[in-house]
Amino acid sequence: MTNFSKYSSNGNDFIVIDNRDGKQDVHNIEKWQRLCQRNFGIGADGVVFLENSDKYDFHMRYLNADGGEVSMCGNATRAITDFYRRVTDAHNSDFTFTTKSGVYSSGLDGDVIWVHMATIKDEDLYDISGKYEEAIDSMYVNTGVEHCVFMVYDAQEVDVETIGKRIRYDKDFPEGVNSNFIHKIDDGEYRIRTYERGVEGETFACGTGNVAAACMLWDKGHEHSDEIEFQTNGGILFVKRAAEMIYLGGQTKLIYTGEFHD
Repeated sequence: MTNFSKYSSNGNDFIVIDNRDGKQDVHNIEKWQRLCQRNFGIGADGVVFLENSDKYDFHMRYLNADGGEVSMCGNATRAITDFYRRVTDAHNSDFTFTTKSGVYSSGLDGDVIWVHMATIKDEDLYDISGKYEEAIDSMYVNTGVEHCVFMVYDAQEVDVETIGKRIRYDKDFPEGVNSNFIHKIDDGEYRIRTYERGVEGETFACGTGNVAAACMLWDKGHEHSDEIEFQTNGGILFVKRAAEMIYLGGQTKLIYTGEFHD
């Protein structure tokens, strides 16, 4: 039997497992696919493994619901921060950890967990202006995961499933790509919807997608506020910049704990 915790970060839900003893075969794709199935398993958008790190507090390994490992998941970083505090009885509120994407830090501010998004690169590496012709503006950026961001008049009117799937399998992105569609509600406030590869559909929220959207808004001059509020399908997420660093903030909830048969 394996113990697990079920977490939700803005509706983005995860199976979180303490694998510091290395007993879980993270490469057993069929097993993790089965557990993520909502009708036949626990049901989740992905699996998060807490692993040991030689230099930092811990290492986070993340698998999407399809069983494939990806380098980073912003919402999962908040879940594993809370999970680590619980399983280690840590009294401090600031942590440093690694993912395949690099080194990150997280900290608590009341009921909000902030994560320093250290890996932001390849901004405008690809010209994606022709990928969705109805967009007002667009930008490609890698925030630990590859994202396309499209600013539109009304994100509610976008067929996210159809357009997101088409772009996800575009030949220009052999590894696949996530797509985000945003519109402005007010100064510093935006609506966002995200199609996520690996989940292969629209998600309640995507942390790295919100960071990508903020980067586009700042870089293209659409937004001058240093803190942006995003309304996702699963609630509010915040992205802020300070001293040339970018942070993702939001709540995470422990839903329940349990165990499953190996």
